Amino acid sequence: MKYFIFTVLLAAMVYTDHDHWQIQTAENLQSYREVCVAEHGITPEQIAKYKSWNFPDDDKTHSYINCIFKKMGLFDDATGFNVDHLVLQLGQNQNKDEVKAKIEKCAEKNENNDSPAVWTYRGMKCFIGENLPLVQTSLKKSS
Repeated sequence: MKYFIFTVLLAAMVYTDHDHWQIQTAENLQSYREVCVAEHGITPEQIAKYKSWNFPDDDKTHSYINCIFKKMGLFDDATGFNVDHLVLQLGQNQNKDEVKAKIEKCAEKNENNDSPAVWTYRGMKCFIGENLPLVQTSLKKSS
């Protein structure tokens, strides 16, 4: 369950118009996780680490997190974090302005010109370090 909750934050699907984007569910996340595990050769040992909130600073983890964020529509390799989508995903039943301020602290503009995967990883680490309760409550069940 922690893995599902965490990875909802690790979101990203190919950029779509704000009007067409929807809050992602546990079922969406499971589907994206399976695709990203296969695409990036994530091992059962790595999955076990992720489930215990241990996200090593390595290339495979960076790529996996980037994949999840993109599949969920929360990150684009060219433009970075989609703050509006993150606010909708993480700010359910919360004050949107307060949530946006928290997200903007972590959704930086990649002034170091790191790869998109490193950029996503860095933002994710900030999000879970600063906003874990938002992450934990952000995943809605589909009806």
